Amino acid sequence: ACIDKAEAAFAAHGIVGEVVIGDNGSTDSSQAIAEKRGAIVAPVARRGYGAALMGGIAAARGRYVVMADADDSYDFAELHKFVDKLRGGADFVIGCRFPKGGGRIMPGAMPYLHRRLGTPVLTAISKIFFGTAIDDINCGFRGFTMAVFKQMNLRSSGMEFASEMVMKAALMEIAVAQVPI
Repeated sequence: ACIDKAEAAFAAHGIVGEVVIGDNGSTDSSQAIAEKRGAIVAPVARRGYGAALMGGIAAARGRYVVMADADDSYDFAELHKFVDKLRGGADFVIGCRFPKGGGRIMPGAMPYLHRRLGTPVLTAISKIFFGTAIDDINCGFRGFTMAVFKQMNLRSSGMEFASEMVMKAALMEIAVAQVPI
């Protein structure tokens, strides 16, 4: 479903793109499904969320990368919002699922404690200590230029990859934009 949505978005918005999937050990036949659908599957030996993303990003050939979890929790039909911001000069774009940032949390998309405690607290910490203007630090739907990604020199192989990316963007004073999703 994610591959189909991404390819439909490419066609609808005149985006020349490729679907790349970083895979570090799925056992659910998703690699075969992805290859059959025409996606590039990048095998990643190292375990972890960040490791899988870094492996997929390393295999990408574009100027821009738009990333999201491949479990259909994000709507790839919205990827043009990220590309538009990148084409407009942003170097890093993050989605926002919260109404404060214009987004909407779909039913069942985020556990109650993450919605009410975890993500708001981490977002507030990032604003206080790093001066970010982001309303949803944990949103996994993101876009960035390949050049900036390489400059970030990210190291985290687990879920902390997401926070590291936001913190480095702030510390490096990268042009950041947010889009409602």
